[in-house]
Amino acid sequence: MKKSFFIFALISAFFANSIFAERPIVQDIQALAGNSNRINLLWNLPQNPEKEITQLLVYRDLSPISSYAQLAKLEPIAKLVPILTSYTDTVKDYKDYFYAVIAVTDEPYDIILMSINSTVTGCHVQTVAKNPLPKKEEKAEKIYPEGSMREIPLPYLDYIDGLEKEYKVSQEVAASVKPLGINEKREVPRLSIHIFEEDLISPDGGDDFLLFEVLKTTFIQKKYKEAIDQLEKLVGTNISQDTRNRAYFYLGESHYMLAQYPSAIRTFVRIENIYPALCKQWIDNSLDQL
Repeated sequence: MKKSFFIFALISAFFANSIFAERPIVQDIQALAGNSNRINLLWNLPQNPEKEITQLLVYRDLSPISSYAQLAKLEPIAKLVPILTSYTDTVKDYKDYFYAVIAVTDEPYDIILMSINSTVTGCHVQTVAKNPLPKKEEKAEKIYPEGSMREIPLPYLDYIDGLEKEYKVSQEVAASVKPLGINEKREVPRLSIHIFEEDLISPDGGDDFLLFEVLKTTFIQKKYKEAIDQLEKLVGTNISQDTRNRAYFYLGESHYMLAQYPSAIRTFVRIENIYPALCKQWIDNSLDQL
């Protein structure tokens, strides 16, 4: 069953790149498990569609959405403005969910292309392990015979009736609870730029030298918009796969530093199998920033 879906996805991708190149169809849809009960959806908008897109409809089902007949039985879980490229779904269980994003022009463009505007694999939220609370020991009430003293005496109240005295929390107590930040919103710290060791020293020539020059003139100088333009041109040329992988990583970092988190996530996902631990760190932080 899964094999047939993947074959269908490949056929869909072929048609999307040829016949439907200018049709109003979102592309590169992805579903990623986020923190707690969230599933994050990402996609790319079509370039220069024949008709203007007025709305985006997000659908969810427990099986892959592969046909108009199936879509007609579903209600959209969200209606979005046509400039968005991401959406966070909230679910209450750990089932595998499949998604589709449909563009609306003068009417819904109900074309389903697996892996293009409909996810091929299901996505479920991650379970969070909870540490069981320690069982409280029930203590029997201790009775003190008349004339005996308590181990810990009752607190002494410095209060005399008739005196107008203002009682406040001491400065020591206030200072001790201030770091707790009970009502303060926790900010997720941003990551610092990572540079691979092979790009710290200028190489003699070749593909690595081309990448080094782009990093030196744009990325290192924090000119991230220029870095994105130069890196996208570089990955489109005939360079070695190792150099291309590093260039994609720097491209993801450039999007991240410009707070373009959906684009950063999509870029890191492309090379997640090359740098699994490193990309996971950047993808998770990008999702938290969203």
